[in-house]
Amino acid sequence: MMVDEVPSPQNTYTVRFGAYEVRMSHWINEPIILRVANNQMVFEMPSTWSCDEAKWLDDNTVELKTRLYPGREYCDLVLNLKAGTGTAVRGSYPFANSMGRPPKHFEGSLQEIYRWL
Repeated sequence: MMVDEVPSPQNTYTVRFGAYEVRMSHWINEPIILRVANNQMVFEMPSTWSCDEAKWLDDNTVELKTRLYPGREYCDLVLNLKAGTGTAVRGSYPFANSMGRPPKHFEGSLQEIYRWL
């Protein structure tokens, strides 16, 4: 089970999760990243993206392992919140398609990443 928040090392930012059940025992943990000082939202995922892991690389950089519900896609994000930029790698799980398409890579501002998803 996912915890409700994962704060950055110096508590500058926090990843907060809005968990809700979509079907019996199917949960979505939508991540929202907030600046702690003023409780301002810095980044959110579009609806139905669920976060399995949030790991801080330093006080300004977070790595999110997410997956799209109910699809069979994942997206790994590395976001530098201070710079307002990040990278995203989106692909299909190996069992999801026999074509074996390579994952797509994207780099840009936090807003551009949100739109790309």
